[in-house]
Amino acid sequence: MKITIIGGGNMGGAIARGLINSGYIAAADLTISDQSDTVLEAFAALGCVTTKQNSTAVIGADLVIMAVKPWIVPSVCALIRLTLSIDTPLAIVAAGVSFKDVIEHLKRDTALFIVMPNTAAEVRESMTLIAANKATDKEKALVEETFSQIGEVFFTEESLMSAATAVCGCGTAYALRYIRAATEAAVQLGFRADVASRLVAQTVKGASQILLTNNTHPEVEIDKVTTPGGWTIRGLNAMEHAGFSSAVIKGIKDSMNSPMHVIIKNNTNE
Repeated sequence: MKITIIGGGNMGGAIARGLINSGYIAAADLTISDQSDTVLEAFAALGCVTTKQNSTAVIGADLVIMAVKPWIVPSVCALIRLTLSIDTPLAIVAAGVSFKDVIEHLKRDTALFIVMPNTAAEVRESMTLIAANKATDKEKALVEETFSQIGEVFFTEESLMSAATAVCGCGTAYALRYIRAATEAAVQLGFRADVASRLVAQTVKGASQILLTNNTHPEVEIDKVTTPGGWTIRGLNAMEHAGFSSAVIKGIKDSMNSPMHVIIKNNTNE
């Protein structure tokens, strides 16, 4: 099988490295198309096929993954629409892009996927949401199998993809912001910065694993470590008094209020 990834930046690069690290695809069967010499040199060193020509990069691919900035999607669609085989599924990894947008610029209504992974793809721990348009069961299975190599996969409706972006795509940054704050607190309490970072990261990893393993609600697990009058409840109450939960909910909801759809419409190079 051959896969082409258009865009080898943070997200596309994470997907590519995750796929290679999984052993699912040989580096020689993975083509990376990007305009950056630095990006191409890095992937060439891994054994990938590299190019700056998006139009030729898609030829012969069994799956094309377009991982570019949303406002670049129209121009890339214009470049590949004549060379992308009608039998090749196209997976778009870009926030705020709709099937209608892609079809309009690709000039055809074929098997399309909107995919929202996160940068944990590089370590094969992404939570990836996928919406499908006019895809066969075989095409869905191919996309699911591919993205399952870099973490968990969940199919959903296109109408929920913006929410998926806010919760999962942006969610890594939100979790890391908590880790940064907790690390700073640990340093203030006397730990060296490198030790503090490790302590907090492992604690968060453990908390996540509890939920994934036990399939329980967070409050159930919180109650297990919240002794009446103890340290945990004092800390939780102080965080809530400062607006912790409200800030998280507001941040996730506000991240969806992006004018990205307008940007996509107004920034076509066709």
